[in-house]
Amino acid sequence: MVPVGIPRYRCDSCGNVTRFDVTTSQTTKAFHHYTVGGELEIEEATVLSHHVDEVVCRWCGHGRSVVEIEAGELEHGEPGAPSRTP
Repeated sequence: MVPVGIPRYRCDSCGNVTRFDVTTSQTTKAFHHYTVGGELEIEEATVLSHHVDEVVCRWCGHGRSVVEIEAGELEHGEPGAPSRTP
């Protein structure tokens, strides 16, 4: 289960906007329904809290320059990293 409105990220160090390791903590409440045969079906799952613990850029290997961005901030909505010249 993934919460609605997950943010986008950008690494201001290298320009990456596509690959990040995101570590989160989440607390959920769910109804566990077991069949007579003992098989579990999880129903009515609700996210009670969700917290992003760490975001690390896959290209740089650190999270020092990773920032949260709005979808409109990407150049022409392109899904990859913007081209940057040194």
